[in-house]
Parts: sequence; structure tokens; C-alpha cells
Amino acid sequence: MLKRVITAIIGLPLVIFVVIIGGWPLALMCLLASLMGLRELYRAFSKADKLVHVVGYIATIGYFFAIFIFGACQWLFIALALFIVFAQTCLVLFFNRLELEDVVVTVYGLLYVPFLLSFIVLVREFALGQYFVWLIFTAAFGCDTFAYITGVTVGRHKLVGSPSPKKSVEGLFGGVFGAALVGFVYGLFVMRFSDPGVDGFILICVIVSMIGAVFCIFGDMAASAIKRRKDIKDFSSLLPGHGGVMDRVDGVLFVAPLVYLAIYVMSHMGMFL
Repeated sequence: MLKRVITAIIGLPLVIFVVIIGGWPLALMCLLASLMGLRELYRAFSKADKLVHVVGYIATIGYFFAIFIFGACQWLFIALALFIVFAQTCLVLFFNRLELEDVVVTVYGLLYVPFLLSFIVLVREFALGQYFVWLIFTAAFGCDTFAYITGVTVGRHKLVGSPSPKKSVEGLFGGVFGAALVGFVYGLFVMRFSDPGVDGFILICVIVSMIGAVFCIFGDMAASAIKRRKDIKDFSSLLPGHGGVMDRVDGVLFVAPLVYLAIYVMSHMGMFL
């Protein structure tokens, strides 16, 4: 527990600072997290570094470069398509030295980690992204924190058949409502000190945080399913007391696209510019 607290004290202020700044510092942070998380995922599946994985790392760098230069546009789809084509081409060029599973994992890894994580950057680039980007974290970390507290204190009914054997039904409900509470407090804070000019902003924060918490739970259990299948406890020991990067961002990966979708829909409904 002490290691978890120390790591959080060191890392949390840095993350908050970078998210507030936005721009290239945020893109760089997400890029570095994607590269580290991608390597953890590749190692979980392959137990060793493969040459084809380099394609995934290079594509990740190129993908975030495209986001920083062009933003959310058709270029991203083109970049992803070229990556898949090139990864498949490697299977042809190195047919006698490359396993099909390695190519599949390379493509899957990029779509699972860098692609989903990049939505943090894309949300921040919206006109009001400096306000809505925090909903990713109120949902994910609010859910994680309250699910843990609720599960430890009053958790009695374990989830049958879940890849996360320690999770309880009470913990799930605690996580969802805890995330809603954090979203409510965040909404009040923003409205008190900086009105974003969005009708029903507090209600939006509560709803998005609550729905995001559900996605966070599935994101966490999806990562747990991989670890159970591969018989590993954590993806790595990079973050003392927390495991690896993937152990920390597993829920965020599922929440970030949801928040982007919510903002995209609301903006096209004319709720804000």
C-alpha cells in the first residue's frame, strides 16, 4: 500500500499538470504510455520481443504524430489502414521466420492500446476539451477507487465466472455511484470557478462519469482476462505497487472513446460549439 501511495504522489501531479497544459506535452505523455503499455501487452502474449513488434512501435509514433499535426480526421483512418497493410506484408516478406500469431498480436496491440489511449488527446482538442477531458479520469479513477473501498468494506457477493475473482457485486455498484459522485463534485467545482457555458453541465458530468464507470469496469476485467489467460499477475513491475502501465490504464482505454463520442454527439446537437 505504501508503494502505491508514493507512486501516486509522484505521478498524479505530473499527469494533472500535463492534462491542464494539453497540446504536445499531453500527446507526448500518451505516446510514451502507449509505447510502454504496448510492449507490456506484446510481452504478455509473446513472452519475448519479436521483430514484427517494431512495426507496432513505429506505427504508434507515426499515429500520434498524425494526431498532433492533423487532429481527428480521415488521415487517422489512412494511417491505421497502412499499418495493417504493412504488418500483413511482413508476413509475406518473412513468411518462413514469422508466425501468424505475432502479426495478429501486433495489429491487435496497436488497436487496443495506442488507438484507444489517443482519445484522451482527441477529447482535449475539442473547443471545451479542457473541461471534458477530466471526465475520462473522474469515471475511470473514481470507479476504481470507490469500487475498491466498497469491495473491501462491504463486499460479500463475488462475481461468478468473472476473470477478476476479487471483484464483488457491491464493489461494482460502489464504483459506478462513486464515479457519479466524483463527476458531480467536479461539475460543481467547474461551475463555481469557471462556467464553461454548457447547459446542464453538472448533469452531463454525472451521467458521463456513471456510464464511463461501467465501461471502466469492463476495461479492467478485459485486461484481467488477458492476464488470467497468460497466467501473469501484473503486466510488469514498472510502477511500484501498481504493476505496469497497462494495469493502470486498462479502464481508461475503454472510457476515453466513450467520452469522445459523448462530446461529439453533444456538439453536433448544438449544445455547445
